[in-house]
Amino acid sequence: MKKISIKNVDGTIEEVDLVNAFKIGDINKRFVILSKGEVVSEGMSKIYISEFVEETPGIYSLIGINDDDVWQKVKQAMKEIVEG
Repeated sequence: MKKISIKNVDGTIEEVDLVNAFKIGDINKRFVILSKGEVVSEGMSKIYISEFVEETPGIYSLIGINDDDVWQKVKQAMKEIVEG
């Protein structure tokens, strides 16, 4: 799995696994699905879904999804990715 660097709120840089990235054109925003290798239960890994922006080349900042309409679009995009 590809590793990317994200910049945390406290300014530290963290390497995480990039599961998938996608853009939702009608709202012109990019999103990522990330993993930090955290196991939730047997066979299940915790994932993070966030909007992202490239701060500097190769360093990304994550932006929380707080708008319900945006979250619905993100869920629809993820469903389309899974369904292929």
